[in-house]
Amino acid sequence: MRRVFRLVLAVAPLAMTPALVHLIATGALDFGGGEIDLVLVLPWALWSVLFAVSSLVLWRRGWPVLRSTVRSAIVGVAGLLLAAVVLALVGQLGVAGRF
Repeated sequence: MRRVFRLVLAVAPLAMTPALVHLIATGALDFGGGEIDLVLVLPWALWSVLFAVSSLVLWRRGWPVLRSTVRSAIVGVAGLLLAAVVLALVGQLGVAGRF
């Protein structure tokens, strides 16, 4: 039972991504940006993948449930911040004429 709980906890955000896309696409969730709202799913999906992978790795290493969940959330946020910084730097290089 504990294994099922940990597996569901690790994969739940990733499993909710298609539902989030559907809700945004049908207009049930409206953030005021029109079809551009679907772009908001990309950070959610990246965070979900990082969270799931980190949760499974920490579970394999024997971490307790609460500590691994908190650490996985931190890893997901750090991954998003890293991706944002890299994309911002690449964007600035493109504006500056390097590419």
